[in-house]
Amino acid sequence: MNDKRPFIILGITALIILCFFIYFRGGGQQYSWVEDYKEKSTDPYGTAILHELLEDYFPNKDLVDLKKSIYKEIPLATNDTTDNYLFIGEALYLDTNNIDALLQFVEKGNIAFISSKTIPYDLMFHLYYEECNYNYWEDYDAHSDSMSVLNFLNPSLRKEQPYEYRFLNKNLPRNYRWQYIDSAYFCDEPYSFAEVGANHLGQINFAKKAYGKGTFYLHTTPLVFTNIQLLDQTGLDYVERALSHLHPGNIYWDTFSRTAENIGRRRNQRAGHGGSRGLTAESPLKYILQQDSLAWAWYLFLALALVYLLFRAKRRQRVIPVLPENSNTSLEFISTIGRLYFIQNDHRELSLQKMKLFLGYVRDRYHLPTKDLTDTFAARLSAKSEIPLSVIQTIVKYYTNIKTSNVISEQTMIDFHLEMDKFYKHCK
Repeated sequence: MNDKRPFIILGITALIILCFFIYFRGGGQQYSWVEDYKEKSTDPYGTAILHELLEDYFPNKDLVDLKKSIYKEIPLATNDTTDNYLFIGEALYLDTNNIDALLQFVEKGNIAFISSKTIPYDLMFHLYYEECNYNYWEDYDAHSDSMSVLNFLNPSLRKEQPYEYRFLNKNLPRNYRWQYIDSAYFCDEPYSFAEVGANHLGQINFAKKAYGKGTFYLHTTPLVFTNIQLLDQTGLDYVERALSHLHPGNIYWDTFSRTAENIGRRRNQRAGHGGSRGLTAESPLKYILQQDSLAWAWYLFLALALVYLLFRAKRRQRVIPVLPENSNTSLEFISTIGRLYFIQNDHRELSLQKMKLFLGYVRDRYHLPTKDLTDTFAARLSAKSEIPLSVIQTIVKYYTNIKTSNVISEQTMIDFHLEMDKFYKHCK
């Protein structure tokens, strides 16, 4: 066996090298176009930009990432306040304990904002009382297309020019299932759902339901909160209007309950169908822990597995200290915006973003107003920074041309960057 070990290692190494060669043979950066909705993902369908914006959304309030079950974290952090529960993902899966905790959270007067393509049946059984058509909840419906047009129904939020969204994969339009809530669930009964937003076909994609002192908001299009949709002002405007329904309090971002749509749909169907409304699906582990003999066997197995891992790790490798990662959230945010604009080859927007950073630098370092980039401004900046006046005038000239142009070339963007780089390297 020892004689074969070098050949096994060599074969595995060669296979890994081959995989990397195949994956990166096209050259350039690779981006994942999967809808993961992860708060740290800078890919097109991650939510890093939204997460960054929400960190300071309400002054003196916190954005808390829920890494554990709702009932383990939210009840300890709220006390009849006006806080917000936020979920954005393909599918939301909650067990009985988490559903009860979320219902109690909203009943106290808080907000639950759920943007998901599928919703737990057991949660909807508490919100939908069959008052309209005497049907049980059957999840969201959907229509297929590469594009959907959304808008709000409230006159104070509705925009004259609606919001157009396209589903892209590798920058190419693809067919997509745009979920909506069937009209059968809206009626004139006092406890019915209320319509908040709809698509161009008149199908409701945004609804609310009062519960106790608080409110549930159900949004069926989580795609609008992803990075690629927040690159322009239109996408930011829609998200700002949608999130205007939140209370000015702490925001609890649920990352624990997120799952893939197909997995969440199967789980929710097992919990919601096949019997009366009161029946819920329990996990196999819960059944094991309810039986004394099986529970002891489970705990013994975990203990033996832990002992094995401890002794195996001790024999094979010394303990490697974990060093905290250096982080600079400002640079990360700038890098995120830059990479996302680079995906679309939008050289003009990237150049305008760089100019915003440049003017911010000038305001902070030299305390000069940057509203009007006149000759007086250039002269004062040249005097304070000890940079030749011609360099500053060139930067302003580039910026003026870029701002008035619809499209610029990659070479123009590079030349603009080099001029600003001269300033940064030699300014006093």
